[in-house]
Amino acid sequence: MELAFLRFFESLPSALAVGLLLLPRLIGEDGARFKPAVAALAFVRALLGFFLIQATARAIIPAEKPIDYATLVGFTFGTTVGKAWAVTQAIAIAFAVIAAIRLVVASAPLENLALGLGALVIVVVSVTGHAVDDSLPLYTQLSFLFHTGAGLTWLGGLLGLVWWMYAGRDKPPEVARQLAERWSFIAKIAMAIVILSGLALAWENVGGFANLLATTYGRLLTLKLAFLCAVLLLALALARYVTRQPANEFDTSWFARIGAYEAIFGVLLLFVAGWIAVITPAAHETELYWPLPFRLSWAATWGYKVPTWSPTWWWGVAGLALIVVAGAVWFVPKGRAWRRISAPAAAIASFVCLIVSFAVEAYSDTYNDPTEDYTAESIARGQATFAANCTGCHGAGGEGSGPMAKDLKVPPADLTAPHVGTHTIGDIFHWLTFGGQSGVMPAFADQLQPDDRWDLINFLLILSSTNQSRFIDPKGMIQWLVAPDFALIDPADQITTLAKLRGTPTLISFAQCDTQGAEALERAKSLKLAHDAVKAAAANHVTIYAGDCAADAKGRQAVHPKAVEGAYSVINRYPNEPYSAEIAEVHFLIDRSGFVRARFRHFIPDDGSMTQLRSQIALMASEPLVTINLHSH
Repeated sequence: MELAFLRFFESLPSALAVGLLLLPRLIGEDGARFKPAVAALAFVRALLGFFLIQATARAIIPAEKPIDYATLVGFTFGTTVGKAWAVTQAIAIAFAVIAAIRLVVASAPLENLALGLGALVIVVVSVTGHAVDDSLPLYTQLSFLFHTGAGLTWLGGLLGLVWWMYAGRDKPPEVARQLAERWSFIAKIAMAIVILSGLALAWENVGGFANLLATTYGRLLTLKLAFLCAVLLLALALARYVTRQPANEFDTSWFARIGAYEAIFGVLLLFVAGWIAVITPAAHETELYWPLPFRLSWAATWGYKVPTWSPTWWWGVAGLALIVVAGAVWFVPKGRAWRRISAPAAAIASFVCLIVSFAVEAYSDTYNDPTEDYTAESIARGQATFAANCTGCHGAGGEGSGPMAKDLKVPPADLTAPHVGTHTIGDIFHWLTFGGQSGVMPAFADQLQPDDRWDLINFLLILSSTNQSRFIDPKGMIQWLVAPDFALIDPADQITTLAKLRGTPTLISFAQCDTQGAEALERAKSLKLAHDAVKAAAANHVTIYAGDCAADAKGRQAVHPKAVEGAYSVINRYPNEPYSAEIAEVHFLIDRSGFVRARFRHFIPDDGSMTQLRSQIALMASEPLVTINLHSH
């Protein structure tokens, strides 16, 4: 919080100084009466900068380590954030010096230099916040600069305008109107930049609509948007006044009062922005708390299947009917007398009905992020947990056919069915923690640690795909099945996981090489064909072999081959064939984004399988790279 206050009190004086430098230029004033104020504001900004580096160092350096002069100097010139502060502080000091010189020297070049340095001071404010993170894309880092520069220019100009209106009551109304008109043009440009750059920043830092309510960063951003809406409404009132009021009747007192209200919301907006700049972005937050008892989901309602005459169906029909009513009231001549009230009321009611039709039950954990990554090793642990705790009801295959199922008043869920994908992983975590929706499934909070529950969820995620994964064949399918990650052996310690191979298609080959006779020879030929084809196509090859497989058919090796085989055996199912945890031979083709896209049982030189493999690799190598969402099933 200390950092948030310092960033706020550091940004406000520099913004106002720039506003007081800019406004007189719009109407040809010399701005002499604002020179002392600009100098004082520039000095305050430079002074507060020294407190900012102290607070920043304290927030990063461990609390048990005291911060003396040597430590602070080392932090300033030995860290990225420290170097960024040094640059911004040098600019702030230069601005303060020039602002002081303006008190005794009148010069047009000096005025231009002061305005330029002031603008640079407010543009680089964000450099000591999230903008210094070099892991962010370049467009996001630039968006910080544009967002901060435009936002502080707008706020500083608005504060200066209110000051001018209150202090310039003796000025002719025509001059006040001219200033308001010209400033309005600049403010519109600044606000457009703020909104566009803000959208770019939200895209990178929020990570999803749910995070607006489920994280501290998101809730503060929502509050910031509320203040922005208030600012825009008051700005609209001022703009309408300027365009509709005669020039000789311009009321500076009224304009200043409404402008002051807008400035108050602007200052609140700036404080929230400063707070946001020093906390973890929503996209990187791990502790998510969903405050509402419902969430909106297309996948879990209309995207899955809504039974006719169900409550969800009726809410949707009511919403569509009310849209028709709103249109009829607005356009039918007989209803026009009431349309200003009834049409908006019907539209609002329609919106509420449609929202309800998309609503499903939610919990505080609904958008929780897992503590265990989606890996084969985690799936193997989860499979063991499932076998020990869940098969009595859900059955060994998860199809709801366990020995206790027939005695339960509510049948256990089929965990291989598509409906599993309509729930968030946080929903499943909540049910494992506190018990299922039906009240039949017990809570496992006392039996399973949180990490164990996330391991179990990772197993359930891959289990829920088995209905569809039965039909994976050599013809590439759409991207829906995420390939479980796993550790790889690499003496150079560079490519240590499957995920690090993304960017190039990868063939994962499984085989049991302990067979004898003709079958052993055919399998050896198949593995060699696969290896040579992948090598020729410049793709990756990962092999999980059991037994004595030929060395010239091997690719990168897994650290835990049995865990990987167990995880991938879950999706290695075929129609009308019994499930087996031991994979005799199969080859999964993973695209460059990390999705399972095709499967080959065996390769024979002249049956077309090799041609299919080569063509699929070539196709996937040319596809765009897609970032896999953390909550993808």
